[in-house]
Amino acid sequence: MVLAREEVKKIFREPLVHFALIGAALFVLYGSVNDSGLASTDNRIVVSAGRIDQLVSIFQKTWQRPPTAEELKGLIDNFVLEEVYYRQAVAMGIDRNDAVIRRRLRQKFEFLTDDMAAAISPTDKDLAAYIATNQQKFKKDTSYTFSQVYMNSGEADADKLITDTLERLRNGDMGPQGSGLLPAYFESSSARVVNGSFGAGFSEILDDLETGQWTGPVESGLGMHLILLQDRVPGFVPELADIRPIVEREWANEKRIGTRQTINETLLANYDVVIEWPAE
Repeated sequence: MVLAREEVKKIFREPLVHFALIGAALFVLYGSVNDSGLASTDNRIVVSAGRIDQLVSIFQKTWQRPPTAEELKGLIDNFVLEEVYYRQAVAMGIDRNDAVIRRRLRQKFEFLTDDMAAAISPTDKDLAAYIATNQQKFKKDTSYTFSQVYMNSGEADADKLITDTLERLRNGDMGPQGSGLLPAYFESSSARVVNGSFGAGFSEILDDLETGQWTGPVESGLGMHLILLQDRVPGFVPELADIRPIVEREWANEKRIGTRQTINETLLANYDVVIEWPAE
């Protein structure tokens, strides 16, 4: 019986299948390690056609052209010599207790497990569920459009100046603009931008203001301001179609971390770890 493509995809998304794939991958990796150990006693070196194609491909990516016959012979000779040195080093035990080699082998192993996780493709249902459980990760900030007049509260008769300026603004007279370093007008600025300009929590103050009327004084980390809030667009979670690449990237990253954690736990279960702490 031939399974339809969607049925195959559904099977590969099942958690039990993930664990089966992980087990199979570990079995293959364990076998490849053992085979490498046997190969160290073998004096026969075979440079396959696939290996030659790989050498040519790497050369082309580096130099933007195929290698000449002489260059290709040099690539093959270098690969053979590298293999000889590798086998001799393993036979002599040079690879043991070497932090750099251990770290590199771990990286290669992790690359393989990451490839396994990357082979799983999410459906729209998977991505929608991921957005629903991680809304804060994708939510757009509330945005604000407003004008502001900075008031120097350190001046003499500051309270009277603020009151007079507010009255003139409400009557349509812009009056003095103060000496603040901030722009007089902010258009569709996110809460992050607003808080970065005025200080943490300033956007929450704007949330409590009515639109269309000069208000103040409003205190920020910089001093006092008179504010005309013209528009406020509440934060929202975009539709999947608008942020699909971002959601797919975050979903894949979470799957990669989860797969690696599962593999770590599977590997550690096969070992009896004893930690001998040094005496204080």
